[in-house]
Amino acid sequence: MQTFPDSTAVSVVETPATEYTQRTVTVDFLYLDNEACERCVGTEQALETALTRIEPILEPLAVSVVVRDIHVDTLAAAKATQLAVSPTIRINGRDIQPDYRENNCESCGELCACPGEIDCRLWHYRGDEYTTPPVEFLVAALVRAAVPEQSPSDTTRKKAFEGVPANIASFFDDADASEASGCDC
Repeated sequence: MQTFPDSTAVSVVETPATEYTQRTVTVDFLYLDNEACERCVGTEQALETALTRIEPILEPLAVSVVVRDIHVDTLAAAKATQLAVSPTIRINGRDIQPDYRENNCESCGELCACPGEIDCRLWHYRGDEYTTPPVEFLVAALVRAAVPEQSPSDTTRKKAFEGVPANIASFFDDADASEASGCDC
């Protein structure tokens, strides 16, 4: 406890500046098989490439990324992780493409020797479908997570349009008065 000149008692907790300023983005990579499933393997590779590409951007923003590699190997694990489709990438707990599509994944069908088809995720990006997510799609998702959703300039713009500022209202009030008096100013 530290006492300041005005006799106010304040608790001071020392925290390293790096701890205070560092933000963390959590990336969960959930998959059924990252050895035989071509989509899971390709998604993991695309994610690694995307993380490498955004590394120079994150450092000056004081953002770190934690990647959790989650092999969903049982029905209980699928329920616990709420895995709806494989592979899945979640950033800060949210699926980066919640409106997913699926189709037959031959490598997963061969892996489990299941009767019928096993469907895996199709990624859609800029009007096309992919069996693995395009690196550019992943980079964009990671950057959105690393950069705050609303910059101060966005706040200023919203504030400006919440109501017309007095100086703008005055301009139009003065213009209306000038028109009424026949003034051509």
